Amino acid sequence: MRQYTWLARSKPILLLLIAWGLSYAGDLAAFTAASVYAYRAGGAGLVAVLGLLKALPGAFLVPLVTSGSDRTRRERLLIATVVPRVLPLGVAAAAMTGGGQGLLVVVLVGVEGGVASAFRQIQAALLPWLARTPDELTSANSAASVLQSAAMVGGPAIAAGLLAAGAAQAAMLVSCGLVAVAAVLLAGVRPLSSEAPVRAAGRLKQLKLDMVAGFNAGVRQRDAVALFVPAAAQTFGRGVLNVLTVVIALELFDLGSAAVGWLTALLGVGGLLVGPLAVLFVRGKRVARSFAAGVAGWGVPMILLGFAHGAYWPYLTFGVIGVANVFDDVGVYSSLQQVIPPRLMGRALGVRRGLLLLSMGLGSAVTPWLIDAWGARGTLIATGLLLVALAAAFLPRLTAIDGKISAPGPDLALLRQVSFFHPLPFAIVEHLTSELQSATYEPGDVIIRDGEPGERFYIIAEGRARASKDGEQLREMGAGESFGEIALLRRTPRTATVTAMSRLEVRTLAREEFLAAVTGNPESVERAEEVISTRLQAG
Repeated sequence: MRQYTWLARSKPILLLLIAWGLSYAGDLAAFTAASVYAYRAGGAGLVAVLGLLKALPGAFLVPLVTSGSDRTRRERLLIATVVPRVLPLGVAAAAMTGGGQGLLVVVLVGVEGGVASAFRQIQAALLPWLARTPDELTSANSAASVLQSAAMVGGPAIAAGLLAAGAAQAAMLVSCGLVAVAAVLLAGVRPLSSEAPVRAAGRLKQLKLDMVAGFNAGVRQRDAVALFVPAAAQTFGRGVLNVLTVVIALELFDLGSAAVGWLTALLGVGGLLVGPLAVLFVRGKRVARSFAAGVAGWGVPMILLGFAHGAYWPYLTFGVIGVANVFDDVGVYSSLQQVIPPRLMGRALGVRRGLLLLSMGLGSAVTPWLIDAWGARGTLIATGLLLVALAAAFLPRLTAIDGKISAPGPDLALLRQVSFFHPLPFAIVEHLTSELQSATYEPGDVIIRDGEPGERFYIIAEGRARASKDGEQLREMGAGESFGEIALLRRTPRTATVTAMSRLEVRTLAREEFLAAVTGNPESVERAEEVISTRLQAG
């Protein structure tokens, strides 16, 4: 558990993750109660409609909601997507009091589930602004997956207990309460740095630009394709399993209606047991390949379940799928957060999630026909084989992705040596890395001159330099040390002359990039002022 202890010191991430767990638990409790209610009202066909309605609204709503997430405060956007979900859940609970309301309940819970799908994508786009390093980002994703697993246990288990007592309406009311508490917790989430506002074009034009940019970054680019296609197969399989879970519990293995909730809960139990270990495996050179293993881990248990007959097999295989889901989830988000540029993260994840929801809806929609054609067991086997085959097909490309993101580059490490860059979130530091420019100076070359206007910030990568004023030496600087911040932050001319003492390799940042990064974080400003005061006193 040591990998998670730093979360206790990061209140924004902690609140965000707890809110995510409660929100997801509420969504799953509602879906479980609605699935049983729908099956009793209209059989597997109405359950398939529920799965389709959960996917289709989300497929359109999630890209729309997240399209502006790179131009607005994501924590506020999260609250705006969670609060409206309380109403349809409350109305669905009221509708369950009367008979013959199966379709209305399915529509309400399906639409709520579609809106709920935006949470994880906005959260994933927000986390790079809350975490400081790639390892913190991976740990936060792992913790999110553990809480997701806990929600997969708690939400369906609550629903199962109340369904066993014949209280579907009570299960829906509990889900409504969980979502409401999540909205309250989100009020305490604040990013480490404020983002510079991005101007939008006209509404429709901007929406089109956002969709294209999100598709290119999250789906079309080479690395994103390898992270999308197996994920689309996995969500298709999830859609199939959403319908088959009811069939498995009530027909195939004759386990009773409460088993629908217990089977769904076991997806969470598996993840809960291995979640703390996932952060040890899903890091460094294994991030993208852990995603591939997770996708295959969904497929193999489905194949085994297709041949099994013992009553214990559904419980066992659903638990194994829960284990695989942790590696799938942590691996794919940790990869995407380093493959997709932070400035496009919200749009890319939104468009990507919209397409994945279509895939899940397709899985739910075709399952009744697959059952008619191949039977429930044949459907399980065919879906499992599809997942395993695609995970294997994209493994070489995913291995190449691991090679690129296995360790931070030297420029990122160089930036982290600057005291006032250290508090910045990973998203900002990664962006600054892409904006760095290299310059080389020979011994005796003047890099900046006292009294001249300041336009750039400098970090020494290799060699030594001397700072002087009026011919008097102030200090010598070596690799990892920086200069030039006083003129930029105080908006004054240069206060010293810096000359190369040996062959000097430096990295530079333009004034605008430097000021946007440092001034957006109060702790960075404080540390920069300490450095400036020390140097001015010494000079």
